[in-house]
Amino acid sequence: MSVARVARNIGSGYAGAAVNGLVLLLLTPLVIRHLGPGDYGIWVLASAIGSYLGFLNAGSGPVGVRAVASLAVTGRTAEANRALGSVFRIYLGVGILACSALAIVSFTALDRFHIPAGRQGEARLLLLLIALNFLVSFPLGVTRSVLAGLERFQMLHGIEIGAALFRLGAAAVLLEAGYGLVALGGVQLVSSLLGHAVRAISLRRIAPEIHLTGGPGWQGFSPGIPIFSALSFGYESLRTLFDNANLLFLGVLAGPGAVGLFGVAHTLASVVPKGLQPVSGVLFPMASRMEAQGRREDWARLLEVGTRLNLALALPVVTLLAVEGEGFLRLWVGSGFQGSASLLAVLAVANLGAASSLAATTLLFGSGRVGSLVWAEGVRYTMNLVLVLLLYRPLGLIGAGVATLVSIL
Repeated sequence: MSVARVARNIGSGYAGAAVNGLVLLLLTPLVIRHLGPGDYGIWVLASAIGSYLGFLNAGSGPVGVRAVASLAVTGRTAEANRALGSVFRIYLGVGILACSALAIVSFTALDRFHIPAGRQGEARLLLLLIALNFLVSFPLGVTRSVLAGLERFQMLHGIEIGAALFRLGAAAVLLEAGYGLVALGGVQLVSSLLGHAVRAISLRRIAPEIHLTGGPGWQGFSPGIPIFSALSFGYESLRTLFDNANLLFLGVLAGPGAVGLFGVAHTLASVVPKGLQPVSGVLFPMASRMEAQGRREDWARLLEVGTRLNLALALPVVTLLAVEGEGFLRLWVGSGFQGSASLLAVLAVANLGAASSLAATTLLFGSGRVGSLVWAEGVRYTMNLVLVLLLYRPLGLIGAGVATLVSIL
């Protein structure tokens, strides 16, 4: 792949990340202004609960990308189709499981998160909409994997930009019209469905030889796919759990108010890892293809360049958030969240630590070396849980932030 094409792929990724980041930055104060901090806290908490069960989808994306990048791109289309069909079947079953589990949670666990009785009806409907999204998005997420494996990043990110803009526009219109949390959940569901449909139609046009369900007559599972799926699931699920751990821990320890304060700082600090996703997205299929072709020297060079690029991109953003965090918070969500400024600085520095090893993580994952990553994520998640429980009482929200920082380092 030429340097120019790599640059275009990364550039399209940054365009998509910029739009998604802008949507998130605009949507947060919009929700707070129209629904108030209390309902915003419920929105963040419901999203975190959904993410915790959404981790069951972890691994489907990397497995699909690796199958296409290492098989279809090297001419083994039939093998790639069988691998994709295996992924589709596995995650259709997992989607049914996740949908059912979240539906049960919505009827049994809302009291544990201190959601007021008068708000539990809307919170339940919101969770049910998220559950329905699981049922569709788990198997159809393979459409995103195929486009990434084919390295059609400009098309992939163009579709995601359109879905993000639809989500922002529809949410703004409905909030202005007086609708609440359930309407926001409906917007998320419709946006997701549109994205899956457009990607599927696009694939039929550019790669008609690719069959998402494995092709005519294929009903089984490709050798190795369930094993790699299980390892990928272990890694991605632990990472997802870690990213949302503090929101749920604080929901149990202190309720939606603390979740809202932490969620604002967490959301703004997440600009750092989200800003590096376009680089990781391009590196992953390249690593899979280089591994399949035995190009170890190119792989090592990619590690060096990727690490330098990630740090160069992350350091200025982290510095701004750490030094001017209070000003950013005031401009973004108003005067009610200035207490989150110190927490924002801690979380930003934590994300700089994560950026330093992101290229290594991506290349190991893309090459199929997942075992060490699973072990590292398990240590990180366990340490974060223990430290939150130890530090929250004496230090409050800062204690939760320090737990994240220490566990990442």
